[in-house]
This record gives sequence, C-alpha cells and structure tokens, in this order.
Amino acid sequence: MTEKELKKLTRIQLLELLIMQTEETEKLKEQLNDLNSKRSEEEIHISKLGSVAEAAVQISGVMTAAQNTADMYLNIAKKRADSIIEDAHKKADEIIRTATKKAARSTDLK
Repeated sequence: MTEKELKKLTRIQLLELLIMQTEETEKLKEQLNDLNSKRSEEEIHISKLGSVAEAAVQISGVMTAAQNTADMYLNIAKKRADSIIEDAHKKADEIIRTATKKAARSTDLK
C-alpha cells in the first residue's frame, strides 16, 4: 500500500490492518522458531554422525593394533615351537647315536 492509500483509511481500517500485520508477524516468528529448532536438531544429528565416524576410525585403529599384536605373538609362538622341535630332534639323534654305540659295544663283547 502506498502512503496515499494509507492516509485514506479510517482508524478502524488502520487498526484492522495493524492486527493483520501483527498476526502475520507472529506466524512468521513461529515458522522461524520451528525452522531454527529443526536446524538445531540437524546440527546435533550431523555432530553425532561425526562422532560415530570418529569412533569407527578409532575402533579400526584399535582393531588393527590388536591384529598386529596377535600376529606378533603367533610368530613368536611358531618360532618357539620350531625351536623346541629342533631341540627335540637333536636330543633324539643324540639318544639314537648313544644307543647305537652301546649296542655296537655290547655286540663286540659277545
């Protein structure tokens, strides 16, 4: 409305116009509050997603470290087992040599 048109309105018309504008302003404020609330909820949601992603990365790192540690212990256990088997073979060979020598001596004595 132009200024001329506003000057032609009566007091009652002006009050009605003011009431309409006030009601419209209130509706717009409510819409703004709703939108702000939704935006805040979305920001929280996005923040939580970021936190979940960060946690997943950290868990992945922990799992990788755990796997590396398990692999290391498995390698150590295999090396120890191989060493024990090698020592057992050496002892078995020594026992066989000793037994063979004793058997040879005992047949020589007869």
